[in-house]
Amino acid sequence: MSEFDPEPSAATLSEEQAVWTETEDTRRRIQSVVTGLQEPAPVTAIADRAACSENAARKHLKDFAALGVVHQVDDPSGTRYVRNEAYIRWQRANKLATTNTAEELLTTLAELEDQDEQFQAQFDESAPEMVELSAELSHTDLEERLEALSEWATVRTSIDRHKEAVRIARRTDDRLTA
Repeated sequence: MSEFDPEPSAATLSEEQAVWTETEDTRRRIQSVVTGLQEPAPVTAIADRAACSENAARKHLKDFAALGVVHQVDDPSGTRYVRNEAYIRWQRANKLATTNTAEELLTTLAELEDQDEQFQAQFDESAPEMVELSAELSHTDLEERLEALSEWATVRTSIDRHKEAVRIARRTDDRLTA
């Protein structure tokens, strides 16, 4: 394997997993695995990825399901778990709220809303998913438009995240001053 291969060697992966299991407890490893899940996975796969027993994984997964971190999916193939996207969105907004003041969040929100308005003017549409791409565009032009649309979608996601962070920060401030 050359040093630039996209996939690490089995020895490197094994070494990294050994360090991970030594430095993180089972619960944190399972949480790391499930918050990275894009598709529902069975307990066996989660336990394997988290380097723990199935019983330990099952116990912590039930806790995480009760807390809303994951959804439990029961179907004919068995019980599987997938991350709760609403929890992930809240977690990201909460981090913003705890690392920034409400004023900082509002300033950034205003900047993001300005960018959103600029994109609306640039594309003469209200949202990136409303923009139609012409078949006559050159490859370069198409690539540039797709990149701009991707950036616009990211700005809109950031707006939503910052709005939620402002709500969280204000509720926290209200409780602290009460």
